[in-house]
Amino acid sequence: MKKMNYLFAMGAIALMAAASSACSGNSSSNNPEAAAEAAASSLPTDGILGELPKVVAEFEASEAAADSKYKELKESAPEKANEFWKEYLAQGNRTKFKKETMPALEKTLEGKEIPTEVAEGLPIILDKNFTLDAKRNATTTGAFTAEATNQTPIMSYTSVAYDSDGNPFYIGKKSISFSNYPIAAGKTFTSEFFVSVSDYDAANWAKLAKIVIMDKESEAFKQAEEQVKALKDAFMKN
Repeated sequence: MKKMNYLFAMGAIALMAAASSACSGNSSSNNPEAAAEAAASSLPTDGILGELPKVVAEFEASEAAADSKYKELKESAPEKANEFWKEYLAQGNRTKFKKETMPALEKTLEGKEIPTEVAEGLPIILDKNFTLDAKRNATTTGAFTAEATNQTPIMSYTSVAYDSDGNPFYIGKKSISFSNYPIAAGKTFTSEFFVSVSDYDAANWAKLAKIVIMDKESEAFKQAEEQVKALKDAFMKN
């Protein structure tokens, strides 16, 4: 079972602004599930990641709506609740999403570049932008500059995704990797970044603008970390 979706809140705001009504004759304010689904469907698809954020958001909203209905039925008619959930699982939505929908979307991203920046002061230079493969893994390569030394804290370097509004919303898990010590000018390295879209940040991914490589000890990273945490906390409260 899934937790109430952050998109519910986002959807309610979007629908109230549009003054539209939800399905089955209920207003959007009384139907957060419909609001979430409408918000997901309204996500733009002309960004770097194309339809991926929208499709993920729609799937998560659908799952959350089914979960909400199950819980509602469980309170009034447990037998009907179990029957509903059994029928819902039998539709195979999750399996289709994982084995068919996502692989097809991933293939459309192969070769796409994500504008990439290096934070000021880092002794590295990139050969190219992060470039996606057919599995949502993005890779870039580069080299150390003359300012690099064996004490350069490259293991604390990470990548942060920003949307077109300048909001950081996702922090990559991997640091820079290279073949051999010591660190010295001209030695090459590789950096990887995995695009992981969730319901709470799908709207940000739809407006993905750039990735910035930075040091986890920097003030910029600490601020980004706080904002990403706030985004996640907003999701958990709904």
